[in-house]
Amino acid sequence: MITGRWGRPDRVLLDITAHDDGMVTGIANPGREHAAIRSGRFDSSTGAVRLEGAYAASDGVTSVPFLIEGWLKGRTLELTYTFGDMTGTVSLVRVEEYRLAALTLWERVEPYLAAVKRRINALSRPAGTANARRLRERGETLGSIVFRDATEADIPALAEMHVTTWNATYMTTRGPTVATRAWQWTEAFRRNDPGSFLLVLQDARGRLVGFASGKPHRNGIDGFTGELSKIYLRWEYHGLGLGRRMMGHVARRFLDRGVTAFCLFAELSNPTLGFYDRMGGERLVDDRGRFGGAYGWRDAAALASRCPAD
Repeated sequence: MITGRWGRPDRVLLDITAHDDGMVTGIANPGREHAAIRSGRFDSSTGAVRLEGAYAASDGVTSVPFLIEGWLKGRTLELTYTFGDMTGTVSLVRVEEYRLAALTLWERVEPYLAAVKRRINALSRPAGTANARRLRERGETLGSIVFRDATEADIPALAEMHVTTWNATYMTTRGPTVATRAWQWTEAFRRNDPGSFLLVLQDARGRLVGFASGKPHRNGIDGFTGELSKIYLRWEYHGLGLGRRMMGHVARRFLDRGVTAFCLFAELSNPTLGFYDRMGGERLVDDRGRFGGAYGWRDAAALASRCPAD
């Protein structure tokens, strides 16, 4: 039988009951989508499982359908799932049978290598005092920087800035091209995903100097309904307080969309990790206590109050 809680102790994915007539009732993703199973079947002779239902989207209005199906093989559920626009496969065991796998040699070494690379990447970042001096030499002031929502007309400049800031962050020239980034942003505007936003920073000459994008977070980490998917600032504007102001604007945009807690996922080699620490980000760890670059802010309102718009 498949009655029980399936997943990990820190992340239960199914809490279900199989009845004598083959019907299955319960909840998928309890504590997150908390998606009620409206139609569930389990064939004990073949091990086939099929679970269907719907859950309320982050706007509290839209109903998002889901389908989970697969097989019970021995003591493991082998499943495919579709949750709205998310699809994938997963293998589940009962929570009480979950066992942590031992860390591989690479998993033990990776954080140290990433720390070295992060320090190397940070060497080319100019100091805030130098950036402030150059800002004055250019005749600019921080008060002239405008924070606004992006429009489709920004796509060419946005693509160039995305390439420039990404390459500077990781000290490379082999990242995605401007043409690739332009196509990606064109697609993002075409989809116009509900709950998403794209904030840009513009100087007095009309040049884009930074951007941040956010979207609903529907899968992966408990308690976070928003995801800060990208945040970049041209390096000549680092160390001037603009990053803090960006985080404040991000928090307020999430709050405007009913999102009170959000997360982000960064590379371990990203030299900006220290900034996320200073912004009060909680380092999120996996079930083996490993930090892989994920941060969370559980109180967006508190972050917004710490980071005023001006």
